[in-house]
Amino acid sequence: MALAAAPTAGPSHGVMTMAVNSTGGSEFRQYEENAEHLRQLFSQNKLVSFSIAHIACTAGSSSGDNYMSVVKRVTISQAPAEKDQELASSEIVTVIIKRQIASLSRRQLYRCEEAFSNEINAYRHLAPLLASHSRQQLFPVCYIAETQDRRDADGGEPIIVLQDLKALGYRMRDRLAGLELRDCLLVMKKLAQLHAASLAAQELESSFFASQAQQLQEIVYCDEAAEFYATILDTSVQQAMESLDGANADESLTEPIRLLEELRCNLFGKLKQEINATAEAPYSVICHGDLWVNNIMFRPDPEEVIFFDLQAMRRSTPVFDILHFIYTSTRRPLRDVHTDTLLAAYSEALGQELRHQLEDTPAAERLDELCEAFSLQRLSADYVRQVHYGLAIGMWILPAVTFDPNNLPNLDVMSEQNLTGKEIKCTQTLTSEYHLRIRELVMEFYELGYLQMEKQNL
Repeated sequence: MALAAAPTAGPSHGVMTMAVNSTGGSEFRQYEENAEHLRQLFSQNKLVSFSIAHIACTAGSSSGDNYMSVVKRVTISQAPAEKDQELASSEIVTVIIKRQIASLSRRQLYRCEEAFSNEINAYRHLAPLLASHSRQQLFPVCYIAETQDRRDADGGEPIIVLQDLKALGYRMRDRLAGLELRDCLLVMKKLAQLHAASLAAQELESSFFASQAQQLQEIVYCDEAAEFYATILDTSVQQAMESLDGANADESLTEPIRLLEELRCNLFGKLKQEINATAEAPYSVICHGDLWVNNIMFRPDPEEVIFFDLQAMRRSTPVFDILHFIYTSTRRPLRDVHTDTLLAAYSEALGQELRHQLEDTPAAERLDELCEAFSLQRLSADYVRQVHYGLAIGMWILPAVTFDPNNLPNLDVMSEQNLTGKEIKCTQTLTSEYHLRIRELVMEFYELGYLQMEKQNL
């Protein structure tokens, strides 16, 4: 989950596996793991079929790619049989481990514990159910998702162990460049498969689906988080207005700034109300909740895309996932030409997947109704009705998309000083790319008439 823009192995018989990291200090230590404990955990869960010789940990993501948890890549090496000590080649398996960040103040301020708990529940309860109603892999395989990684009196710490997508040829795209049409079409089709799996599960296993969906917890648009995240969003809007004002020497941006100021009033509250209202609405689905380029990996051959980072997974209307993706991961030239193309691709893929899942089932009689509910015409109308969410999430995420990797704020230090969202803004250096992109975004909404929409349409 993105916030307002912020952040050699030892043998398994040793106490710690160590991350190779030249910076030292806490950044060095955050990738350490107890090797013997991991060996026991992996063996108990039958993660590998061989005897483990070595376990090594390194960073599992780049600087600025993860704000809410610590991601580690763990390499597991096979112990050769005694008779083959010299001849046998050792099998190597890599997995991804997610842990909570060490800073307790940062966990509390950003609700990191709630987010981690929600992701555990997403992988334990929703991912298997959705996989059973999808022809394609939606998320990385989850091997372990536990609130406690020990079975002794200490209980241990929460842990998530996932398939290493990089080992399978998946790679992340450059977030700054914005995705090309080909990649966007892959994402929209996969998103349609995710939502179709949710609809199919509701039709075929309604009671079980409801019980599993109740395991999810809203981590952003809820009363407990409202004050903090409302401040963060309001700060993001203020930053956008200041950016526009700085480029308004000819006063061509005066009207967009005025309209943005009007829209700013209680923007978070309106989004919170709308998102929560759609949770139990007809045709609601399990949404990824934070679908932007940082949470998507692509594989060229065979061509495929997979979503990860399920901390914000929620039940809502599909259009929030669509808007979230489009306004954080694409550039305006693509949106100007291909927004309808992307919506059409989504609608078509969702209909195809629903037909495959429901054709020969008792729910087949509802196929026409379901496909009509997600027709291009209805989807486009819902897209426009909720489009201010796209503007809000764009202003919120753009600092993280355009950050300077050499000037990342230290969120741990800020959290320990109990800084508010307003103060966090002051630590952040906005780049020239941010100023370009924020003007691009706001002018798009102004020229399309979205800023002028009646407030009740939000």
